[in-house]
Amino acid sequence: MKLGIYGGSFSPPHEGHFKSALAFYDECALDRLLIIPAKIPPHKSARGLASGEDRIKMLRLCFSPEKVGGRQVEICDFELTQEGTSYTYLTLQHFAEEGKELFLLVGSDMFLTLDSWNRPEEIFALATVVLNPREANAPLAAFEEKKVLFEQKYGAKVQIFHQEPLEISSSALRRLLSEGIDPAPTLLDPKVLSFIKEKKLFNCACPLKRIREDLKRELSAKRVEHIFAVEREIVRMAPLFGLEKEEAEDLQRAALLHDLTHEKSFEEQQALFTLYGMPFTEDDRRSPAVVHQITGALVALDRYGVSPRCASAIACHTTGKEDMTLFEKLLCLADYVEEGRAYPSCIALRELFYGRMPEKREERLAHLDRCMLIYFENTVAHLEEKGGFIHPQTIAARNFLKTVH
Repeated sequence: MKLGIYGGSFSPPHEGHFKSALAFYDECALDRLLIIPAKIPPHKSARGLASGEDRIKMLRLCFSPEKVGGRQVEICDFELTQEGTSYTYLTLQHFAEEGKELFLLVGSDMFLTLDSWNRPEEIFALATVVLNPREANAPLAAFEEKKVLFEQKYGAKVQIFHQEPLEISSSALRRLLSEGIDPAPTLLDPKVLSFIKEKKLFNCACPLKRIREDLKRELSAKRVEHIFAVEREIVRMAPLFGLEKEEAEDLQRAALLHDLTHEKSFEEQQALFTLYGMPFTEDDRRSPAVVHQITGALVALDRYGVSPRCASAIACHTTGKEDMTLFEKLLCLADYVEEGRAYPSCIALRELFYGRMPEKREERLAHLDRCMLIYFENTVAHLEEKGGFIHPQTIAARNFLKTVH
């Protein structure tokens, strides 16, 4: 019996995986193919990894019976049920029963580093290694060189086959999903995409309408009024800097969620740090008025699956930080100059920002930096006057902008 093994993180499984698997099945004339998601992939970061249960469900949608066309393709949870890290040699040992000829499918990067894996000699002894490059410009010479090395050093059996490339990766899909962009059906099965949205996996963007409804139900009317004013400010600012629709909506999401935890007590803020495994520093203890930016980002990630850039903007919208992104600057400024802010310094900065807006984008970015510098100088002066603690991130943000302008 010719048994194929195709392992990986599959977070999410995409049409590149599907095409490779079927080509593998046909090229090697397999009798059966096991798709095996790893519990803890040793060669990859576990960050962004969906749960084993969710990956199994997505794989079953991706490799549905009607799609595999009569081939014996099974989704196998073997590695998910094992303790510790998922090592390929252990999986091959498990399936290397008498009468089974094993074939192991690997991608380009894995093939080139296969001799650095745990116990490569056992991998080569137990299975024929099959390489299916998915890149249009695959390093064919490097593949052949490695093939010869493996054969000479380990007595390996190696096959290399090629198919029309579909250049996509799970990490690239996660980036698209985190920015609220639906991948094309040729890249991600529509049923898999629907599942991802239903479960809100991979920071898949949450609708703005739902966030607004949650805020009105859970926060005070005064806080909601401020949040919605910041959102309006962001809607006004975004076109000035050429943000695309998806970027502008993501920034709106940050505006809506920036004060998500602001009304929680200091003790509740500390509890959230503990819940999410974040260290509560001395700077945090001395800055009770700004810790909501950290807890807000954590809750926004957990509850609404916001994008990394959205969470990052929330996490510094009060203190700022060194070398801020455009997203981070706009949210920070919008929070300070929104129309409900009646302080003279806020009004003056709002009038300066909009009243002296240059025509060209590059000049507008420089103008934004000058306005941000004024914001941080105002903040530092206000805290010095009160004798309050000045957060180091605020000092770093101000000093960085001083070196730029």
